[in-house]
Amino acid sequence: MKAFTLRFGNFIFRWRDTIFTLIVLGGIVAVALDPAGGIGDRQAEFMFTLLGAVVFVLGEFVRCITIGYAYIKRGGLKKEIFAERLVVRGLFAHTRNPMYLGNILIALGAILTINYLWFYIFVLPLFLYIYLAITYSEENYLRGKFGPEYDQYCRDVNRFLPGRLSGFKKSIEGMTFTFRRLLKKEHGTITALGVMVALLNLVKFHARYAVGWDSDFALNVYTIIAALLIFELITYILASTGKLEWDPDRP
Repeated sequence: MKAFTLRFGNFIFRWRDTIFTLIVLGGIVAVALDPAGGIGDRQAEFMFTLLGAVVFVLGEFVRCITIGYAYIKRGGLKKEIFAERLVVRGLFAHTRNPMYLGNILIALGAILTINYLWFYIFVLPLFLYIYLAITYSEENYLRGKFGPEYDQYCRDVNRFLPGRLSGFKKSIEGMTFTFRRLLKKEHGTITALGVMVALLNLVKFHARYAVGWDSDFALNVYTIIAALLIFELITYILASTGKLEWDPDRP
């Protein structure tokens, strides 16, 4: 079973960025085609959206803190598992996979906003299995490349669940938060996921509760989408003109 999971993880690694997109797009289609799939209470549904949004933002926050303090190519090179060095500082001193932890929180937040029974039963477990398989494959690669150093790291730090967070200040001692790197590496993800989840909720409330396309709720969603697109345009221009380059010697 573990051998299959390793092979599956190696295969699915290159598609991991596509998986979340498909989840959200599938959610939009699901709520549009099955308006009775909600819980029948608009106020309660809004609470699911709010809770999902909080979890979603928390996941993005974890990704931002990770990238800001220590960007690594361990996330892949040319869609293959790769690592040029073993990073154990920043958030990596508290969880071995902070980026995947962020991704899992983002997916959980999106699924909460979809609030569709079949997504809880099938999509969420599948998503968790996919990321566990990818993590197993990465661990296999890192153990082969870094040997005893990586084994000790595994003994000291949990795979996903953050630990010893009270020592975070010490973990980033001597490190500098690189805002330019964060913007350059993460602006597309923030915009794409934010717009998709906003559209998802617009479709959900229209399909399930007949909320108008010109209602106050819809206008608020349009405002969020417009703000995200303006953010994307500005960061794209800054990145294209070399304004988001950073010192490559920073961790």
